[in-house]
Amino acid sequence: MPAGPRLIVVEPNGERRDVAIAPFPFRIGRQAGNELTLRDSRVSRQQAQILSAEGKLVIEDMGSSHGTFVNGDKIIRHELKPNDKIDFGVSDSYQVIFIGEGATIEELVGKIDSAGSSQAGTRELHHLGVLLDVARNLGTGLSLEDVLTVVVDAAIAVTRTERGVLLLSNPSGELETIVARNAQRGTFRPEEVQISKSVLRRVAASRREVIVSEDGSGGNLANANPQESIMRMALHTVIAIPIDKLPTIEALDATIAVRQSELLGVLYLDSRAPLSAFSSVDREVLRTLAHEAATVVENARLFSAARAKARLDHEIEIASQIQQRLLPKSLPNQPDVAVAGSTLACLSVGGDCFDVINLERNRHGFFVGDVSGKGVSAALLATLLQGIFYTTASMDIPLPGIFSRVNMYLCERSGDDRYATVFYGVLDCDGNIEYVNAGHVPPLVRRKSGLIEGLGSANFPVGMFAEAEYESSAAKLEPGEFMVIYSDGVSEAANIRKELFEEEGLRQVLDNFAGRTAQELAEAIRSAVKTFTSGAAQSDDITILVVQYKGQQPLQ
Repeated sequence: MPAGPRLIVVEPNGERRDVAIAPFPFRIGRQAGNELTLRDSRVSRQQAQILSAEGKLVIEDMGSSHGTFVNGDKIIRHELKPNDKIDFGVSDSYQVIFIGEGATIEELVGKIDSAGSSQAGTRELHHLGVLLDVARNLGTGLSLEDVLTVVVDAAIAVTRTERGVLLLSNPSGELETIVARNAQRGTFRPEEVQISKSVLRRVAASRREVIVSEDGSGGNLANANPQESIMRMALHTVIAIPIDKLPTIEALDATIAVRQSELLGVLYLDSRAPLSAFSSVDREVLRTLAHEAATVVENARLFSAARAKARLDHEIEIASQIQQRLLPKSLPNQPDVAVAGSTLACLSVGGDCFDVINLERNRHGFFVGDVSGKGVSAALLATLLQGIFYTTASMDIPLPGIFSRVNMYLCERSGDDRYATVFYGVLDCDGNIEYVNAGHVPPLVRRKSGLIEGLGSANFPVGMFAEAEYESSAAKLEPGEFMVIYSDGVSEAANIRKELFEEEGLRQVLDNFAGRTAQELAEAIRSAVKTFTSGAAQSDDITILVVQYKGQQPLQ
């Protein structure tokens, strides 16, 4: 009895399972009791149903929230055809593929078993033994090459060919021999393997199987196009089956598209002896073996990718810890000055940095840097910038000289597309500030009168032009006044409507601030940004450094 219609259900974690479509109506949704329950809160309780109508299967949307899609098109009612791809209007969720009457190993076993004592039963029972051997080995935990060797040996046994070769695509897309075996289960060395390149090209281009034999069962070798290599090797039978990764469904914003299946490799078999005709079961067994090979290869790749990602995540976590440890362990809270600061990376590591440098004569240097870009590369340059700036500024040389040295250092050691905006100011005990703003967003000074001033200047970022020259500027703080140095991740913080917090939002926080300490002001700014973004994804690193000048204290 032919296999009934099936769905391949791809879980959000990538695992696949076969589900028989029965009984009808076959209901799909989040609610328990459906024939197919999808445990995703974004899927509707009653999402869709599959009905049998006049011998055909149709899928109907049941008024779902996000819609039901077939092959990327939103549908109300659709007649299902083999390999139709179904999803439910949300990304990173379940994907379903309708495979119709396609055969799994279990279905082929049932088909072969039903052959009983017919004339073809002997060969089909032989196929049964081959499939059971493959199924047993797939669960033994053998290495990838060992399992693929079992698949090739099984394919040779099914087709009664003389040689079998399994080729896999390398990163450049070229087919490389992974397993080469003969009918006696011996292994060929790669240099001993001669394969019809024309057949491989044909299979790779068409993504269709090629079964040609002089008995006419699958095509005539003399008419194969091209056939030169086949005739030269005196082959009477050539079989090549594409090993395809199943197509996947992608979502980008509101657009849902089907990505073309990826060619993982080719299962190739040939023989110099003419063979008997191929039955439909022979072909289904070969296709099933190719499918199992694809599953094994894809699982191996996913496992390797998962291990690589785990290693990378661990290394990034270490990098994040190191970056956090490079920040000041404590900030000044003295009778004349108090400082509060924080940085929040957009990703695991960030391109922002800040520091406070204690100088002679009770002076303090305040540094905030913002490296262009995000992620690991920006974090590496931010760490380098913080280290070289702290070392150079600690020399207590004139500020333009500090920036010239740092700029030259970065120009010599970073790429042309990497630079950093920097603000550095030195505050003395009388409230005088000398500063250089190298392309950074202007810090804001909140005066006791309520007036808010920006500290900008016309200097290039560091690391952009080696010949750049820098000039310092001056300002003065009165006791009780605040200076807020920040990165553009504050002003460019966006809400779900793509509106920006901007400098105006920060000015409003300073206008409304009724607290007394630098820590309270820093917290008020962080809270305002968080409330404004209201759950929207953070798009840039956010750094805040608040300086409160208290004034000289009288001697006791």
